[in-house]
Amino acid sequence: MTVEQDISPLVKTVVVPVGVERAFEVFTAETSAWWPLFSHSVGEAAANEVRLEGAVGGRIVEYGAEGELATWGTVSDWDPPSTVGFSWHPGGDPAEAGQVTVTFTPTGDGTEVQLVHSGWERRGDGARARLGYDTGWDYVLGKYVEFAR
Repeated sequence: MTVEQDISPLVKTVVVPVGVERAFEVFTAETSAWWPLFSHSVGEAAANEVRLEGAVGGRIVEYGAEGELATWGTVSDWDPPSTVGFSWHPGGDPAEAGQVTVTFTPTGDGTEVQLVHSGWERRGDGARARLGYDTGWDYVLGKYVEFAR
């Protein structure tokens, strides 16, 4: 399989220098504080907040000054402070949603956070989208690591 055809799950792992409870809280309840909305959102400059509603069935919603701009996904797994899972389709068709699962594991240096993004086969542009998310998740998780101190 060439890179251009790769639709295997994308796996990203970072370590944050905080306990697992705090790492989970920052990722889920404080998303707006670290998520780079200006570049990684539907509304970009118009976006000023993103909220993850913390329960199974909760939505991930991007907001602007006039209210909701886009739904990014729906929480499918909520097990604080170890796991959160959600569908992922920022502003797109929920039928083409990927699945993101984030796990939080205590380590000697803080918390290992692993993000697995799968479901590329549901998208018409799955392999191309996966390639973009490969670097996109690196950037977004880098902002998370910077904030979670």
